[in-house]
Amino acid sequence: MLYLLHYQLLPEQRLAALMADLFGVKLVTATIARISQDCAHHFKGFADAVRDHVAAVPVKHLDETGFRIGGKTQWLHIASTVWLTFYRVSAKRGSLLPNVTGIVVHDHWKPYYTMTGVLHALCNAHHLRELKALVEIEKEDWARRMQRLLRHACHATNLAHGQGVPLKPALIALLDRCYDTILAEGLAFHQAQPALARARRRGRQPRRVGHNLLLRLSSRKLDVLRFLTDPSVPFTNNLAEQDGRMMKLRQKISGGFRAEDGAKDFAIIRSVLSTARKQGWNMLQTLTTAPTRLISDIRLA
Repeated sequence: MLYLLHYQLLPEQRLAALMADLFGVKLVTATIARISQDCAHHFKGFADAVRDHVAAVPVKHLDETGFRIGGKTQWLHIASTVWLTFYRVSAKRGSLLPNVTGIVVHDHWKPYYTMTGVLHALCNAHHLRELKALVEIEKEDWARRMQRLLRHACHATNLAHGQGVPLKPALIALLDRCYDTILAEGLAFHQAQPALARARRRGRQPRRVGHNLLLRLSSRKLDVLRFLTDPSVPFTNNLAEQDGRMMKLRQKISGGFRAEDGAKDFAIIRSVLSTARKQGWNMLQTLTTAPTRLISDIRLA
């Protein structure tokens, strides 16, 4: 129970006070920290197994977010599936999960494109948010039509998945043509705009926000629309974002970590608890079961 309370949201001092109030057990924060270290050491093999499973499954979600450790910003990296969650902490934002195969779903963070031997699928929830800003602020008509097209494409794939059938090739071809038409009209619109003033004499000519998005949607078209042709690919990267939300909430409530070791211990145990929740395991039973047994019981699909 101590692990469950501490590794949901409660900081060590509040947890010590709670244990004293509820059970009359007086614990100092150093004792809680030591228990946490022992727990993380106990489950490290399980977390490593989750990491390897996530890297090998056909489709996985990747994300990263800032994490305050020792008063400095480091990075929490998230790799997850519907059944698994693996967290890791690194001083480098560009630290990538090794030995990844299959399809990686992400938010177009460029270092992911340095991964070899994988295919990419981009989060269209991000694209819809960017398009919404262009519609409401910049009043760009192409963005409104692209927004509508992506929503129609998402709705069509959801209907097909609900019926257990793939999208019809004719519909995919139609959506593909409409996508190209909107891109061409958007690019023509931006090419007709007056050039932006340079902040410096040298360097690349600056582009408008909408122009940059058009170029991304054009150059990464296969990754944007991969959900149309592969039923295993989702429309968004919401899964990884949801897995990161609890970690950020914990930091807002409890503050950052004093040391990197504590943050790494937290990442290991949160990997265990998040995976257990996805697997449908009882939390208390999970924490009292041998890690080797848990590894053998992991469901991948």
